Amino acid sequence: MGAKLARPDRTVVGLTGDGGAMYTYQALWTAAHLGLDVKLVVCHNASYRLLKENLAAYRRDDSPDQPYPPFFDLTSPRVSFVRLAEALGVAAFRLVEPAQVEQALCTLLGHRGPALLEVVLDRDVTPARG
Repeated sequence: MGAKLARPDRTVVGLTGDGGAMYTYQALWTAAHLGLDVKLVVCHNASYRLLKENLAAYRRDDSPDQPYPPFFDLTSPRVSFVRLAEALGVAAFRLVEPAQVEQALCTLLGHRGPALLEVVLDRDVTPARG
């Protein structure tokens, strides 16, 4: 939001994961309230995948098959960032298939006003092997 306020003439696209977005969804209301023409992309894999990948790399040979901590799972309840954005006054779109990328980006960038693109990603992590 700050980048768009500082440079209202520029296209601003914010990118975050679903875990990080859970801490900052209030920014959606701010974008709608101020009418900021900002574009937001939420990569949604229903888990803290970056943390899982880091833990898998750390474990390597010690305990590669040990389950991940339960708080790494964001499936219950699964958040719909499209519905959340719409509830806060922001237009939102969902991208599920790779073939939809071009059209989804055109829709996102072509929308006047704040808009969010929820990109649904694979949630599986392959443990790192040394």
